[in-house]
Amino acid sequence: SIVMVVFYKPKRTDAGYKRFLYFHFFTFAVVSEVAAALGDFRTDQPFKGWFCILRIPLWCLLFWLLLKLRASAAKLPPQELSDFLCQTVLVKGTAAMGTMLFFSFETVSCFIGQNSLTNGQCANTSNAAMFL
Repeated sequence: SIVMVVFYKPKRTDAGYKRFLYFHFFTFAVVSEVAAALGDFRTDQPFKGWFCILRIPLWCLLFWLLLKLRASAAKLPPQELSDFLCQTVLVKGTAAMGTMLFFSFETVSCFIGQNSLTNGQCANTSNAAMFL
């Protein structure tokens, strides 16, 4: 979905609509992270709460970087943009997704084969799939 956000040409580009989108993203970043932090503070997990608070500037930085990427992508000719999306995003993205699906199904197969959710080897495979 990030690819669509970066490369999709919006129908409306007026200043009021852009301000609305910026406000929408900012409220998402702040409200969701503050709500998660409050929940973590209430359940005596202050480290996770502070981590949620520290993620707010990271969300805003990511938003700013994607806006810069979108501005540079808008300057590409249609043929170069099409080549980039087909070759880089679809072909290489599909190959990466295949690896992630393999690890996910390998984890499920391990848990079913061992008939236990507490097997250490299956947990390691699950963690590898999650971080991949």
